[in-house]
Amino acid sequence: MDLLAAESVADIKKVSRSLYANGVIGYLPTLITGPLDQTLKVISLIESAKREYESGEAKILGIHLEGPFISTLKPGVHPLEYFRNPDNELMGNYLRAGTITLVTLAPELPGAIELITYLTSMGVVVSLGHSNATAEEAHAGFNAGARTVTHLWNGMPAMTKRDPGLVGVALERDDVAIQIIVDSVHVAPEIIAMSLQQAHDRFIVTNDAVAPAGLGSGKFPFGTFTVEVRNGVAVRDDGVIAGGVEVLSNSLNQIRSYGISRDECIASMTARPAALIGQDYAGLLDLGSPVQIIPA
Repeated sequence: MDLLAAESVADIKKVSRSLYANGVIGYLPTLITGPLDQTLKVISLIESAKREYESGEAKILGIHLEGPFISTLKPGVHPLEYFRNPDNELMGNYLRAGTITLVTLAPELPGAIELITYLTSMGVVVSLGHSNATAEEAHAGFNAGARTVTHLWNGMPAMTKRDPGLVGVALERDDVAIQIIVDSVHVAPEIIAMSLQQAHDRFIVTNDAVAPAGLGSGKFPFGTFTVEVRNGVAVRDDGVIAGGVEVLSNSLNQIRSYGISRDECIASMTARPAALIGQDYAGLLDLGSPVQIIPA
């Protein structure tokens, strides 16, 4: 969920309340690529909202920085003018501004392996995504410490018979957590089913929900530009998909239809993402836990 257009703590808390109303108890606000000053400003707002947590809000568990260290060949809706090659000093600006818990980057970029090593040493989880990496480059990123992949199949080249690329490497390696968007837009049902079966014990479901999720059709600010929600999809003016607008309960129903066990479905939205960011307690299903599952 992108919040780069937020102007106040109230904007952040509005998102937290909306997520809680849809069954989410904790989340990582995601900031897409944008101007450094604006990004640092919003990180500060998120930190304030985190400190001012109130009942009825989803808890902010950290921040996901999706860029600016990503590939210009796989930008999605990220504005190209703000892309940067991986740089430890620049990354330090973000780390000093707030609790950066997860960083998505492209491992093939100059300086990427060094940054992955640096972030890993700082306890930050690195995810490979928005990348044009070859299989060799993907392996190098994971060997350096990256532990997961951001929205498998989206923002990366498809597998070929001569180069499985980031997709093939992520599916093949048992040490990689698979984040995959499960909705009716981003990935074909057959591809989702195949991917989940191959990584049944390590997939993490996301719906890639953007800030306008749940607000109906219309035009909304998104990062440094505007998106339009129509027919259940958030798109940029040029038709590029900006994200999803569905809630996670719909994703749960979809993956259950693929024959994935109920326990694994629930784990993909609770225990696994919590464990990935080192906050296992947040995803525990136990007496007194804030996590609640409504029987099907």
